[in-house]
Amino acid sequence: MPVTETAATWIGIENENEFYSHHYLSEVFSGDIKETLSNWAEQEKGGEGTTAVKAPYTQLRNLHQGYFANNEKILRERSAAERISLQREIFQQLTHALGYPWQPHNLTLEEGIEIPLLGIAGNPHTPELLLIGAYDAEQLGSDPLSLTPSKAQFHGELPPDPELLKQSWNEIITKQIFAQNHPPRWVLLLSNRHLLLIDRHKWNQSRLLRFDWDEILGRREEATLKATSVLLHQTSLLPESGQPLLDTLDENAHKHAFGVSEDLKYALREAIELLGNEAARQLVEKSDIGYSGKSALDPEELTRECLRYMYRLLFLFYIEARPELGYVPFNAEAYRKGYSLEALRDLEMVRLESEAAREGRYLHDSIQQLFRLIDKGYSGVAGRAGEDLTGQAIHNSFHMERLDSHLFNPKYTRLLNRVVFRNETLQRIIKLMSLTRKVEGRGRRRRGRVSYAQLGINQLGAVYEALLSYRGFFAATDLYEVKKAGEKEDMLNTGYFVPQSELELYSEEERVYDSDEDKNRVLRRYPKGSFIYRLAGRDREKSASYYTPEVLTRALVQQALKELLKDKSADQILGLTICEPAMGSAAFLNEAVNQLSEVYLTRKQKELDLRIPHDQYAAELQRVRMYIADHNTYGVDLNPVAVELAEISLWLNAIHPGRQVPWFGYQLFNGNSLIGARSEVHDSARLTQQTKEHLWYNRAPRSVSPSLSGREGRKPSEIYHFLLPDLGMTNYGDRVAKSLRPEAFKQLKAWNKAFNKPFNPEQIAILQSLSEKIDQLWADHTDQLSQDRARTEDPLTVWPTPQQQQGSSTSDKDQIRTQGIFNQNSKYASSYRRLKLVMDYWSALWFWPIDLVDQLPTRDEFIAEVGLLINGNVMEVE
Repeated sequence: MPVTETAATWIGIENENEFYSHHYLSEVFSGDIKETLSNWAEQEKGGEGTTAVKAPYTQLRNLHQGYFANNEKILRERSAAERISLQREIFQQLTHALGYPWQPHNLTLEEGIEIPLLGIAGNPHTPELLLIGAYDAEQLGSDPLSLTPSKAQFHGELPPDPELLKQSWNEIITKQIFAQNHPPRWVLLLSNRHLLLIDRHKWNQSRLLRFDWDEILGRREEATLKATSVLLHQTSLLPESGQPLLDTLDENAHKHAFGVSEDLKYALREAIELLGNEAARQLVEKSDIGYSGKSALDPEELTRECLRYMYRLLFLFYIEARPELGYVPFNAEAYRKGYSLEALRDLEMVRLESEAAREGRYLHDSIQQLFRLIDKGYSGVAGRAGEDLTGQAIHNSFHMERLDSHLFNPKYTRLLNRVVFRNETLQRIIKLMSLTRKVEGRGRRRRGRVSYAQLGINQLGAVYEALLSYRGFFAATDLYEVKKAGEKEDMLNTGYFVPQSELELYSEEERVYDSDEDKNRVLRRYPKGSFIYRLAGRDREKSASYYTPEVLTRALVQQALKELLKDKSADQILGLTICEPAMGSAAFLNEAVNQLSEVYLTRKQKELDLRIPHDQYAAELQRVRMYIADHNTYGVDLNPVAVELAEISLWLNAIHPGRQVPWFGYQLFNGNSLIGARSEVHDSARLTQQTKEHLWYNRAPRSVSPSLSGREGRKPSEIYHFLLPDLGMTNYGDRVAKSLRPEAFKQLKAWNKAFNKPFNPEQIAILQSLSEKIDQLWADHTDQLSQDRARTEDPLTVWPTPQQQQGSSTSDKDQIRTQGIFNQNSKYASSYRRLKLVMDYWSALWFWPIDLVDQLPTRDEFIAEVGLLINGNVMEVE
């Protein structure tokens, strides 16, 4: 079912399934077409040495009388051939006004099938635009896509293909025209009342522009005629040089979507703060939780749960805007009116007059019910009466599969499960996430409705990644916000807060003000106990949370893959591994997944000499994306919130009908990818050298494969580098720190010298023995990981293999992971945990705190303790 909305205020132009976002058309589009309209106006005036040419919108306006008179004749005519002839008269006038040549003929497609055309544009052998007439025998204004070709439309003596006459123009465009090896970019489909502008790039999502000539030529509104002319004219679609105007408009709409995503950053930050304050107040009032002490509410945990709550809302906004994916039954009236988030968006502007309305829980219960539907699924029974949000009875006759994911599992929001959010709070949040920001002053614009159908994964990623460096905390006392003098106040910038006792130290220019209900300036104050969610201090620099623009992401990935894929077959592409050591919201991972998926399908079709039908290509592309994301994609990030975000981002990017949620338990990790140990070794001969330049710490280690023997494996004489000291350990060079703790630095220097002295033969033998044990542990870990991955991987397939059945549940996979290499509650630690602890111990020696210098281990203690971890028993080291 197409989602149709009249484009801005232009009656007669319908923007189906958001060919452009509604907000873009209403707020920005008029400004983007001014230059084209101005050029036409100048041509219409004429000038010295030039002939005046009527502007396209003037030509359209002049068709008013002839259009309606022609339709009257068609209604009185009984002959199909005569009706089509009359219809073509008005088609010819319309196409002439829009700059297209009139060339009625039959076009032979690649499969040898002929279709009747009114004209073509572009290359005559592989036209870039087709003009097609759809004959409405009943003259009822039917949708042109539902009509079938008539024999009378064809030219020449040969009869048309009888099978073609049974197909609708929708099917012909999808399965015949766009399925060619060199399909046209554009199709203009005309009927007695409508003209449809179809872009092949948007056809899979059923996005198109529909022009109703009865309305447009009947009303003859100047703005609508001008918009129609610009959107349909040949120079807009196929200019003689340069980029088509409609592509420029698309780029502008895309930029506008990024503008909307910028608005959503403000909305999301405020929404998390609203949730946090409401939750904290209720938890403190209704339980033994406090703001301090043993039972203190953890602001970090509260922040994470508020983020998860907003992730859920974001997912629902996104998925309801894409009903074709089938994750929610949005086309079922019972769901759409009774349960959907979209239905709650309609309540965003309802005034909550009474205290009961403001304090009530209707929105909370509605959203929780929706979360439960997603988590548990629902099999509706026809005839069970319910009520929609307006109180009208409807039938709960929809079916909804359970979405097996961490995102909607209640155990991940243990704090928020104990909270009932008030209508006032949730209405504010829904409004924030539904409407763009109102901008005052210069560049002023009205609030518009956010189009989640137009927001892509990159824009949504930009919204969330912007907040990865933010931190939630409670005000220990009344706090006032301050800023640098001359700096514009911005809620997304670093927040600085001071108690009232220090406020006098800051000038008026350094204080931050808000406006109260009476428009009076008041200091921005956060009462004691307030939950504040802001960018604090150097958090962004410390976490390196910066979002890479989409255009740069695409270019970098494209160049990186160019050489790598040069000689690869399609199946070899499926064997590539993608790793992003600082993944953030997975922007680079998603881009790599997307580009590899497209290359795979291109090469696979070429190798098999087969072609995927146009109407199936988007679904097959998503299947490949899901496979590569689930099997081949790995990432690490310092921020634990980023790992959750990356998981959701990868999922949304690869989402497609018939599949549940990819599981990334062995692929996405929270950690520091720059610090750690590797499978590298030093030869034991380097450990006894008396010449400093030949000692191990002045030589590069050799990379090995621990589970292999021979040249690629470790030799018996070699020792793993993370069993050996290094001169860089505790080697701090900060002069200020030295001046503050001179004695500690003397101890560090002495410890480093002793720790890095050459080894004796007995110590070397112990280290070689430990290295041999590490080989065994590493091999055991590799085997266990391989087995666990095989048990947790879903049986995903890609084109041309048919789709397989579902794999195991998320909870089963989580259990395998917990009981496997990450067996934290087991009596015996796994090989992975033993190896990791040894490497963590070694890494810690590089960053040992200066105030704990007395606790540094001696070298013999280090070897003994590492031996205990590796062997499971105490070793004697001399």
